Amino acid sequence: MAVGVGAVVVGFSAALVLDHPAADGRGSGAEVHARATPSAAPTERVKAAVASPSATRTPSLRVAPSPSTDGAASCLHVRFKLPNGPAGCKPKADICAPGAPWYVADILALCGGPTPLQAVHIISEPATGGDPGSSYCLAWTGSGEGTGKDAALLMNAPGYQCGAALVGADGQAIQADDTSVFTAIPPDCADSYPDTRMTYPAVLDFPNDGGAQPPEYVCVLANVGA
Repeated sequence: MAVGVGAVVVGFSAALVLDHPAADGRGSGAEVHARATPSAAPTERVKAAVASPSATRTPSLRVAPSPSTDGAASCLHVRFKLPNGPAGCKPKADICAPGAPWYVADILALCGGPTPLQAVHIISEPATGGDPGSSYCLAWTGSGEGTGKDAALLMNAPGYQCGAALVGADGQAIQADDTSVFTAIPPDCADSYPDTRMTYPAVLDFPNDGGAQPPEYVCVLANVGA
C-alpha cells in the first residue's frame, strides 16, 4: 500500500535519469526534475489518447442486484481477487473502477468491455538507490485532475512505497526477452488477476519535460491488499 507517498515525493530533490528502451529499441532517457507542486498540465497527446475509445464495448450483462445486509444501496456479490477469495458485496461502479480487486465472472460483460486507457502524469522520478534495470512502480501523490492522476516513478523501491507496479503486456515486471515494459502504442494488458480490474492500460506523460520525453504506454498492476 502507498503510505506517506506525498512526503516521499516532496522529500526527494534529486531526479532520476531514466534510460529504458522503448518498443522500437530507442532509449528514452530524459532527465526529469521533481517539481514543488503537482500543477503541470498533461500534454495534448495524452488528452487525445485517453479520450479515444480503447476497445469495442460489449452489451452489459444483466445482473440482479443483491440488497446489502444493512439495508443500504443494492450491490453485487463479489470475491476478493480470486474466484475462491473472501466474499463481499460491492456496487457496480466500485467493481468496474480501474485497479479494483473485485472478482466477478465475466467482468467484461458486466462493465461493458475492458478498462479504458488511463492517464498518469509523472511529476518526479526520485532516486531510490536501486538498480535502474530493476522493476518500476508508481507512488501516487493523491493529486491529479480529470485527465489523470499524478505519481512519482520509482525503480527498485520497497513494495510498501508503491501504489502500483508497471508490468509488460504479459503481466511480468521485466519481460522475458529483456525488452522494456514500456511500448509506443497502447498494450493489450494480460490481467494477472482475470475477471478483476487490477491490471489496466495506462499512458505515462512527463509534463516537466516540456515534451522532450514522449508519452509511454504500459500496463499498471494495482497494489491492493495481501
